[in-house]
Amino acid sequence: MKTLAKHFLMAPHPTGKQSLMCHEAEPIIPPDLAHKAAQGPVNSNVGRHQSSQRYVFTRRRNMTQLPSEAGNFASGAFEPDDDWLASAPKELQIAAMRRWFLDRYEDPANETPWDGEDKEYVFVWGGPYDPNDEIQSRFGGIVEFDTMWELIEELWREVGDKWAPIEHEGIDYDDYVSHLVVIDRSDPNRFLEERIAEIFAVLDAAVLDGANNRLLHQMAHSSLIAALEAYLADTVSFWVEKDERALRRFVNTNKDFQARSLTVAELFERLENLTGEVKTYLADFVWHRLDKVKPMLASGLEIKVPEIGDLMKEIIVRHDIVHRAGRRADGTLVELSTEDLSRVREAIKQFSNGIEEELARRFPVQLDSVAQDMF
Repeated sequence: MKTLAKHFLMAPHPTGKQSLMCHEAEPIIPPDLAHKAAQGPVNSNVGRHQSSQRYVFTRRRNMTQLPSEAGNFASGAFEPDDDWLASAPKELQIAAMRRWFLDRYEDPANETPWDGEDKEYVFVWGGPYDPNDEIQSRFGGIVEFDTMWELIEELWREVGDKWAPIEHEGIDYDDYVSHLVVIDRSDPNRFLEERIAEIFAVLDAAVLDGANNRLLHQMAHSSLIAALEAYLADTVSFWVEKDERALRRFVNTNKDFQARSLTVAELFERLENLTGEVKTYLADFVWHRLDKVKPMLASGLEIKVPEIGDLMKEIIVRHDIVHRAGRRADGTLVELSTEDLSRVREAIKQFSNGIEEELARRFPVQLDSVAQDMF
């Protein structure tokens, strides 16, 4: 199972792509928007700003000032008057549609989080939006297709077919990321507790009988084991990335890494890419193999790992649920009561609490706080 942790960056595309508002020649700014350029960007919380106070000046060709009768300029995002637009010259039609589009959508490099692991933008505020879809949806039947297509191709050349919304209303980015990204040492255990609570909330809310109830309990059981896997993956990944000694211990004691031979020519390149190589290894690791996880935690993080005997029995049950469609090797059905699921929950909590106690001993919280204050 792959780790759930991902590191999102509020930054331009790492390949060097930047917002088009700072390229080559300065854009021609319509007079009715000049005062917005003079104001500069609005100070706001991450992920929230008002389009009425912000306008992304993307590189454009032959921008033409729109007449007052072109539409509503006062509502924040420009809204063209359809009657005027239908009879306007082609140049003004393109200018009006462009203005409408750029008042609502922007290059994702401006604000959208970048997932460095999967190498893609995470459109947390909606999207991505394709100019082809948005332009035709709004102006189809009003403007000739060839005119719309000319603008669509221009927008594709400037940014592509994946644009982000300018409005970020309705989603708190910090809250969104707090449920995805391991930032603090307490996050893996917090994620585990939240997931377990969600699983039992579903069980409490469900009113099912017979086979449906059996299936629900089987799904809950496998979800509990998956939550444990995510906890282990998040925990090891966090400390290997955060603590250099933990990284060294992990590499020195891991049999898979010891088995990999190196030439002298490959040595320095391997050292430079070592952290990334370890992260890839951890992302692909099968975390319900507790027989392999236990020595990894013990040697890599230098902690005493709680007994895994009871949990290994549940791993076998999980295998029958996932790979045998809820039947054991002898063909009998896997029957799980609410009490069985509560027992699994307590076993997971006891195991994770033991890990947390050992991590607190190995990586004292006070020293951890001091180290963070130093950087």
